[in-house]
Amino acid sequence: MRKAGYKKAAALLLVTSLVAGTALTGCGKKKVDYNMGDDENGGGGGKLASRLDVPESYNGKLEGINADTGLTDVSINATEIEVPDTDKMSVLYYERNNVDNDYKKRVCENIFDVSAGVYVYNWDKPYKEDVQREIDSLQAMMDQATSDDDKSYYEDYMKTLKDQLKTASDTREGAGDYSGDTFVGSVGDNEFIVTFYGSGDDMSTGGGFSLDYYPSDQLIQYRPKDGATSVYCYSSEYSDEEASANTASISAADAEQKGTDFLASCGISDVIETSNFDLLWDYSDASYNTVAAEKNGYMVTYKRSVDGVAPYTPNVYGLDSLSTGDDSVYYDTMDETFQLGIDDNGLISAYCLDSFRATGDKKDNVDLISWDDALKKLPEAVNKYYTDNKTQYSTIEFNDVRLTYYKLKDGDKYTYSPVWVFAQCDKMEDGSLDKDYPIQLIMLDATTGDMIDLKDVLNQQTYDSSVVDSVIDSDSDFDISDDSLIDETDITDTDDADSSDESSANAIDIGDADIDMGDQDTTE
Repeated sequence: MRKAGYKKAAALLLVTSLVAGTALTGCGKKKVDYNMGDDENGGGGGKLASRLDVPESYNGKLEGINADTGLTDVSINATEIEVPDTDKMSVLYYERNNVDNDYKKRVCENIFDVSAGVYVYNWDKPYKEDVQREIDSLQAMMDQATSDDDKSYYEDYMKTLKDQLKTASDTREGAGDYSGDTFVGSVGDNEFIVTFYGSGDDMSTGGGFSLDYYPSDQLIQYRPKDGATSVYCYSSEYSDEEASANTASISAADAEQKGTDFLASCGISDVIETSNFDLLWDYSDASYNTVAAEKNGYMVTYKRSVDGVAPYTPNVYGLDSLSTGDDSVYYDTMDETFQLGIDDNGLISAYCLDSFRATGDKKDNVDLISWDDALKKLPEAVNKYYTDNKTQYSTIEFNDVRLTYYKLKDGDKYTYSPVWVFAQCDKMEDGSLDKDYPIQLIMLDATTGDMIDLKDVLNQQTYDSSVVDSVIDSDSDFDISDDSLIDETDITDTDDADSSDESSANAIDIGDADIDMGDQDTTE
């Protein structure tokens, strides 16, 4: 579990203006510009922060907040104001990525040993040898099981597999023109499965792909351990496990470069590395008791790079101001994330949300409002937003303030545009802010100072709440990682503004943890 403020809430259970003279009273610690020479290329020294007169920190109260908002006190208490380390910002244009046959072919042939064959995976009629291999693996677990509940589960599962074996296919279908959505192939002595989403005209689930060991419940064959019948691997960021030092021969820097090279080979070059954690291998016996844990390899995460800056992509499930009164409706933000698991053998897992492509169009070095102008605009935006979108809180303290990029819709295209972010975030156990999960949020267009209406730029989605309710009623111990519980058709993208992975049955974000299908069972 995450050491500081780990959130366990499941995403599927989510369910007029004061103008001009209002001012914000407070004080700010000014930035000092140490590099204001004639460097035309900018970068370094906080040139943008100096030009916009942005302080290093700020503490002050907003004056002129309307009673109609229901708020009694609104303030800023930011110990650090984040500004890109550059001298300018731009507006960059994007369009939906087309996950077509050529895209799938390029990705697969950059992963698999093509000479060994690339095959379509048929979920309805699996390959006979795959089913038999799973039966053999399950039998080994049954032989070691000690719990009656475990034995009963294994017996039921075995019956299902043997029924599948009766109708399983004797041969595998070749990838052909890559019109399928799931493919199996080899990398050395191991098999992997690649699943694409957002293909064709259906972009309701975003675009991208995932790579997992195949079959995933036999990952133990990749890294066997005495006394263990299964293993899961995931980022050590989400664990308190005090495992030994990373035993991989490859360095963290080399793993990052391997990941960058792989993404570039797939046509994904405009990314920036945002984190690099040890890859934790968690071993269990047949009764799911942990028998060992070790670090080997790395989980490297990249985000879309907008002029060298990772855009702002918060998880917005904690914003009660977005409530619609309908528990089946929720909002999310588009988060183009590329998460790669890499060890000494190379790439072993991938979770890539590749929903957009740059068009090449750009408004370079746009005019930006200063810090003082942002402060003058903020009370107006708070009044406008919270008059129309009530919150259960009576006071707000913006403690996460930044100038950054955010994706906005512009006709049939999209832009990553400069925005001022004023967010309130909870403090975690170590005293840091949980900036990925704001509980209050106001964004201003950094070129005009206008409030950005969150409901216009976030992706509104719906799901069939009766499906979730029936699952909970039938089994209070259900596992939300079981994607078979929710069918993709039960989740609908109702707003074309943003489309993200959270709507995909292949990738569900619960609280603080992105569920990587590489860590889940793949049962036919």
